[in-house]
Amino acid sequence: MFKLLFIVLILITNIAFADKDNVANGLKHFFGEIKHKDIIKTPFNDIYEVITHNPIDSLFISTDGKYLFKGNILNLKTLKPLKSTHVNALKQSLINAIADKDKIIYPANNEKYVIHVFTDVDCPFCKKLHAQIPKMNELGITVKYLAAPLASLHPTAQGKMEKIWCAKDKAKAMHNYKTNGIVAVSSDCDNPVERQLLLSQQLGVQGTPAIFLSDGTHIPGYLPATKLLKIIKQTLGE
Repeated sequence: MFKLLFIVLILITNIAFADKDNVANGLKHFFGEIKHKDIIKTPFNDIYEVITHNPIDSLFISTDGKYLFKGNILNLKTLKPLKSTHVNALKQSLINAIADKDKIIYPANNEKYVIHVFTDVDCPFCKKLHAQIPKMNELGITVKYLAAPLASLHPTAQGKMEKIWCAKDKAKAMHNYKTNGIVAVSSDCDNPVERQLLLSQQLGVQGTPAIFLSDGTHIPGYLPATKLLKIIKQTLGE
């Protein structure tokens, strides 16, 4: 009996590996090498979720590697799209790996939530969001800035942001520029701006501000503080 169960287990495992090989081979031409650990079972028969890393995203494909499902998969009861918890968790783990010393932080005294915001100092909607920080802090939201200067739109932003990240008081330097256009006077230093820009691209950021919640959910664009708080609570199930 145990021998039979062992044989069945081996057969099932071999089939699973064969399926994953089919998926990896089917996607190789489009996405490069796909590792087996990034091919994940779903609640659906004969469908895998596949995690890509540059940029981080997920897609659904048949186990024979022939059919790719494009667009959202909707839950017909809630009419909401199926979310990939794997993608959000991966994004958040990369953000959390950044040391706080490499972020520009505006802490709430009574912290309830933490958001990370990829910002560009010359982005008008980023400045608009920055003006909401006192209100966000009052609502218990701590804001942690990361750098994502968009050279195609603001070619001088990266140099200014490197000056800000090299300032003795980064939070003050950021505030001075976003509110009064005062560029920080600071010496060159080993700053994280370029690294954070590359990370933003890996995370799929295409515009700023790009807000990431504590579960890895990406909210693109500007939101007023009260609306942001409402979305945070809805997203985190509070």
